[in-house]
Amino acid sequence: MRVILKLGGAIITDKREGLFDKAEYNTINRLAEEIAEVKDVELILVHGAGSFGHPYIKKYGLSPEGISRTHLACERLCTIICNALLDKGLNPAPIHPFSSFKIENCNIKYDPQIFEELMEEFIPVTHGDVVRKDSEWCVLSGDDIVVELAKKLKADRVGFATKTQIYFRGQPVEEFHLEKLHELDSKEDNTSDVTGGMFGKLKKVMEIVDRVEVFVFNGMINGSVSSFLRGADVGTKILP
Repeated sequence: MRVILKLGGAIITDKREGLFDKAEYNTINRLAEEIAEVKDVELILVHGAGSFGHPYIKKYGLSPEGISRTHLACERLCTIICNALLDKGLNPAPIHPFSSFKIENCNIKYDPQIFEELMEEFIPVTHGDVVRKDSEWCVLSGDDIVVELAKKLKADRVGFATKTQIYFRGQPVEEFHLEKLHELDSKEDNTSDVTGGMFGKLKKVMEIVDRVEVFVFNGMINGSVSSFLRGADVGTKILP
């Protein structure tokens, strides 16, 4: 089974407004341990930038200094996550979009063969980052990367481990039909995000939900990630 797992920036970092580079080490180590529990899965790991990305963009913008600071911070977070996986006996392979992805005419360009080859021996790990867009620069979110990889690499399942529970009409739901997206209610906390939050995430998965199983679940719950990787339905299943 080929699985893409997105670890949201809000669970692996402290995203409260004004904070920079605040990794949640205990959570990262727990998630790495849950990933290590599950064998026989072709896994690609994508993570958000959280406080290693969003605050830099807000403070410095897409100036040359802002681009450098943002990318280097995202790279630091990726290293933290890869080291946690390595400590659990896994073999991560970081792929930094800054130097391997670009956007041309609104299309994400990259070499999917890199991921195919690495999956034979490693867990590819990539993340939200700043990338070249035509003659400018832009933020490429981890959610955009997940959707693109799911299409090109023919994923069987996609999971978004988040901190925000999906609610519909005041209640958590096991299934959510995207035709009701305009009615979505979510529990938001005081976080810093420049990539659209839950609404933006669900809008993006419209492109893949008819061909891939997609789940959004609370990654703060012990065992949720390992259950998802084993093939269980967790959190909210997203339907067309």
